[in-house]
Amino acid sequence: MSPIWILPFTFFSLLFFTIPGVLILDIPKSEFSFWQKLFLGTVVGYIIFTLVSYLLLILGLGILIIPGFILVDSYFLKSFRKRFVLGSILKGGKLLIVTLVFTIGIIGQLLIISPSGWNVNGDLLFWSSHAHDASWHFALMNEIQKMSFGSVIQNPEFAGEKLVNYHIFSDIAPAIFNKYLFIPQIELYFRLFPLLYSILLGTAAYFLGKALGKSFSAGIWSTIFIYFGGSFGYIATLIQHKGVGGESIFWGSQIQSAIGNPPFIAADIILITFLYFFLKILEKNNRTLLFISTMLLGSLAVFKIYASIVMFCALGITGVWEVIRERKFRIISLILPSGIISAILFLPFYGKASSFLILQPWWYIRAMIADPSRLNWIDLELRREFYVARGGIRSILRIIEYEGIAFSIFLIGNIGMRFLGLFNVVSSAKTFFKNYFNQVFILITFLSIIFPLLFLQKGVAGGTANFLEYFILGFGFFAALTVSRLMKKIKNNALKLSIGLIIIILAVPTQAGLIYEFYSRNPFTKITNDELTALSFVKNNTDKNVIILTPPYDPNLNLKDPIPNIWDWFDTAYVSAFSARRTYFDDYEQIDIMGYDYRSRLAVKQTIFESLDASLVKEKIKETDAKFIYFPKPMGPKINLIKVGLTKIYENSEVEIWKIK
Repeated sequence: MSPIWILPFTFFSLLFFTIPGVLILDIPKSEFSFWQKLFLGTVVGYIIFTLVSYLLLILGLGILIIPGFILVDSYFLKSFRKRFVLGSILKGGKLLIVTLVFTIGIIGQLLIISPSGWNVNGDLLFWSSHAHDASWHFALMNEIQKMSFGSVIQNPEFAGEKLVNYHIFSDIAPAIFNKYLFIPQIELYFRLFPLLYSILLGTAAYFLGKALGKSFSAGIWSTIFIYFGGSFGYIATLIQHKGVGGESIFWGSQIQSAIGNPPFIAADIILITFLYFFLKILEKNNRTLLFISTMLLGSLAVFKIYASIVMFCALGITGVWEVIRERKFRIISLILPSGIISAILFLPFYGKASSFLILQPWWYIRAMIADPSRLNWIDLELRREFYVARGGIRSILRIIEYEGIAFSIFLIGNIGMRFLGLFNVVSSAKTFFKNYFNQVFILITFLSIIFPLLFLQKGVAGGTANFLEYFILGFGFFAALTVSRLMKKIKNNALKLSIGLIIIILAVPTQAGLIYEFYSRNPFTKITNDELTALSFVKNNTDKNVIILTPPYDPNLNLKDPIPNIWDWFDTAYVSAFSARRTYFDDYEQIDIMGYDYRSRLAVKQTIFESLDASLVKEKIKETDAKFIYFPKPMGPKINLIKVGLTKIYENSEVEIWKIK
């Protein structure tokens, strides 16, 4: 991470996130500690900054965001200094444990994303899917920076269409920091915000775990399972002689991997922080805490809708139970305003073509067992199919046996060493109807596995697997409580240490394997210096609202480069991302996920780049409303563009740019 940017980013984060959040957390006078105010306050401040920025952007007043927060901070800074007293620091062994867990945990998370986006000899290098995902988020940041009063946020890689079925809220703060504070998008996406997210994720987990278990041990084990807990995928890959890996072989992505997905990691942080405040509300009903929790819950849907669905379902069930049992409306009074906020924020991005749930029970388990890229246990699947076809009582018993095996693998495989949390689930279930927090927490956890067991998402079969993240997250806390209680009963320190090390050693292999898999090979793709120069030319010499026409992705091209160019690797929004201009159509996978019908545009692009009929090409170019054609030379159109009236305005060794008259 470049020291040039870490210092200003830290300063601005304190100014725009931490100080406003701390001031709000100081209002309830609910005895938050210094460290709770510092870290949980930063989460609250981040949400406030995002919501206020969004409001000012849609009003066309984005220029007021930075000075507005500075003025507010300046006004309250005097009282802030008086009330914000440094808290006590852990000492001795506890301080050492916290330092080690957070340092190694944060570094481990950053290794998943931060090496991408480095400029080596002029070329930008990317590992894993980062080039694809980062290009999409950079393009969204560019769109956020173009927002003005009355404008509609367009899809940057499907020009002329409103952005639907995707939410920009995790990209708002980075967009503001880039536009007004001049911190590069590359640094913000790959290093600076991931560092902040990782710190906030670990600290939020620590505070919630400590509050639930009422001990330091519960807090630190919650953080350990957040940072280091992986699936049992490594057992499957070792059996398959594929080394140590298999992070998501059972479908669920692990919490550590969320660092590479800004909406996911932000939603995890918001969800954990909300649960902490919800616990405090149940202990002591406080209006300010209720307001803070309403804001967090209401904003969750526009960070990650999956998290919002399970939260509202769990709270709704518990809220109704509270009314029936005690005639109290504490939880309902939290849900209703949060639901209104969610609707106000969510509906502008909702599209009728959005995917919806299809009843398809057990699909993930079927695919997990039989798919060659997963367990590839064909024998088990064939046995099941044989007994299904055979029928009879004995066959039913066999089917139940095989389905039980498959489900157990799905369940335990996904949560890994977090399976220890099953013991705490049993004890928590005893107070399910009396303890509202336990009820909500259990409902969140198990609704998150019920949804994917029953439903698929239309258009994106694996979409509902996103719910599993919250199932895994919940079991991390259950496991932490189990382990902390076990450790409390053990008096021998050497035995405690041994058990703790065994748990960690059995939990980490898939994540260690994931990091090794990323960086034991060449970067997955690159954007060359010449191409970056061409994209800069577009950015600096065209109107910000022009449409760029790019060539269709060719999966069969494969120029055999050890590090392929991004256009020879996959279909991405890189042109829009690095030129800050909209493209006619790129990134078919992302466009398909959001529910757009892209086939007609794909056909237009194919005609333009493959046809030799000048009049037809000219007609199709006109349909795009594009003002420029941008293409790497190996992907250039077959027809001479001069014949269709275009003018070349830029060329280097790799790229040509033509102006459409």
